[in-house]
Amino acid sequence: MVFPSQAGKEYQTKFEPTHPRGRSSWPVIAAVILTVTFVIYGIVYYVMNSEPYKLSESFIRQNQAIKAEIGEVDKCDPWFPIEMYPIGRKENAMFTFDVIGKSKQTTEVSVYLQKIQNQWRIVSAYYKDRQGFTKPLVEERNSSTEKSSGYYPLCNKLPILSISLFMDDVDCMERLGFERSG
Repeated sequence: MVFPSQAGKEYQTKFEPTHPRGRSSWPVIAAVILTVTFVIYGIVYYVMNSEPYKLSESFIRQNQAIKAEIGEVDKCDPWFPIEMYPIGRKENAMFTFDVIGKSKQTTEVSVYLQKIQNQWRIVSAYYKDRQGFTKPLVEERNSSTEKSSGYYPLCNKLPILSISLFMDDVDCMERLGFERSG
């Protein structure tokens, strides 16, 4: 605004930007970030305190092939992919771990589990050796007790990618409770 006494001095007048009178959006952004953080923390807490996760970590820490590859296990950190979900009458879980030995050697381990008769069992487990080849950690057992209980510790081909896409052996898929598609 220019007053009559300042006529001709319009170029010297400073203009202040107008500020909206509404609320700032930072509380909404902070609330969203806080909510997302708590949801992620809750999921991680649930997974890391679950029975299949603890069974998988214990299996890795005690496995002789892992100890031979990297020495005594120092850290067993979860890594992606991690999946836990029920399929039909059976619950399945798959965990991938980045395992670090006390000698600072590392390997990647994937463990597939299935809940059969209210008990989690390791269906298969694989690790990557120093050359990057995937090797099994669970040997197939053929005892009559395991066959009669429906327990199949290892199917023919189980790569590390995803439990929903992990088999091309149709009979094995059916034993684990997957429906035949197409």
